[in-house]
Amino acid sequence: MGCENRGLGKRDIYTAWGAEFLRSKMVRRIRGWLSTVILIWILAACGEPQTEKEQSAAVQPGFAQFGQEDGRTVWDTDPQAPGGSAAGENPGDDGGQEDLRQYLRQATVQISGPQYMGSGVVWSADEERLVIATAAHVARDNSPMTALFDRGEPVEARTLHISDRVDVAFLEVSLREAEERGAVWQEARQDKESCERLEAGQALWIPGAVEDAGHDIPGGSVVDPWIYMEDFENYMLLGHACVVPGASGGGVFTREGILAGILCGGNEADQIAVLPWSVMEANRE
Repeated sequence: MGCENRGLGKRDIYTAWGAEFLRSKMVRRIRGWLSTVILIWILAACGEPQTEKEQSAAVQPGFAQFGQEDGRTVWDTDPQAPGGSAAGENPGDDGGQEDLRQYLRQATVQISGPQYMGSGVVWSADEERLVIATAAHVARDNSPMTALFDRGEPVEARTLHISDRVDVAFLEVSLREAEERGAVWQEARQDKESCERLEAGQALWIPGAVEDAGHDIPGGSVVDPWIYMEDFENYMLLGHACVVPGASGGGVFTREGILAGILCGGNEADQIAVLPWSVMEANRE
């Protein structure tokens, strides 16, 4: 029985040509070229710097400002701060750290006015006055104000400058009046290089002006030392700590006691927004 020789139709010719083409060296070269282009594109995309919106995505929304009427700060010391530092760790627990605990308390000031009560930090001192840094939202529309130090009676605090760009204000207190009222204070230690070396996981002390704090100095840690926050329309230090009303404007310190910035807000995710020292320095006037 013979086989019928019907030849190749057009469809068979195209199919055979396509199979041969896919096996050709040219196609393999094209595939290799395309793979290289795609890989380069992916690596380039991964290496692009984040935009402000992309950075802000790491920050949970709902930051609250903590200058409130009751002025009381309550700290939750149960959670563990990132980087292995307990949020409730106390620099006074070690006998060698007692001076640090005392310094943190004496560098912290309670700011009171007819509208709000918050915290502040002793920024500088000269022969005539003390300059107190606090959050702008604590000082704005809150005159007349007083400053209460670690010891002594309240002293009148007058507004020097309230920034219209970032959340910081500077007040002045007469040194003579402070001494007459028995105020005990220390100037916050400031060091540009220490602030520039801040990185994720470093411990922070956040004393706050809290009447019921007792012996404890609450703490937290750095999450990101320089990140854009849409709620503040500025670059801030993002930290981990538990805070409630009354803490705004208080100093946030490194483990060694260097002023890293002031507390401006926090949210339910235990994230805190700290205005960095460098931004404070750039907005003194």
